[in-house]
Amino acid sequence: MQLPSIQIQQTHAKINLQSNRQPIQINQHHADMQISQEHTGLMKISTSDSKLTIDQREAFADANLKTPLRLSKEFLNDSKNTVYQYIAKTAQQTNQLMRIENGGEAIPQLAKQNSQKPEKQLTLEYMPKNMSRVKFNYQPSEVNINVQKSEPNIQVTPRSPDIHIPKWQADVYVAQKNQISFEAVGVNVNKGL
Repeated sequence: MQLPSIQIQQTHAKINLQSNRQPIQINQHHADMQISQEHTGLMKISTSDSKLTIDQREAFADANLKTPLRLSKEFLNDSKNTVYQYIAKTAQQTNQLMRIENGGEAIPQLAKQNSQKPEKQLTLEYMPKNMSRVKFNYQPSEVNINVQKSEPNIQVTPRSPDIHIPKWQADVYVAQKNQISFEAVGVNVNKGL
């Protein structure tokens, strides 16, 4: 006996997924920055006067340009020396005269010594005698520098970035529906049932 068979045909369902991803947008603005600094009256420079003194008194004295007080002191010293030399010479000659009784020619020798004038000597001198006669004294000027430190004033205002994130979207839909069908094949089947 031959039995009928059933054929089953099936179509599976298909689902499609469509996504829409728009890019993220980020915009960063520059920060607002203000810098200020004072530059006036920051540095003070002061200088003292330099001093130069030149002492030419000894050089002038070599040229016989002396103050009256100095001239009188030198005259007094020269006079004392002359008096002391005269006293020493007189004492020496007196001692020679006291020994006349011992013999000798003391009187002619003393007459000869006292009558002769001393020989004049020629000397070469420079005026001033040397450079040490003029004295220089120099005091340099002093420079004082005073700098005041000035800190800069910096103000920064940050600015947040603008971030735009669009909504991502995914669409899910059925591309093909599922189906199933049955069919009897083979022997005659009463399909009217």
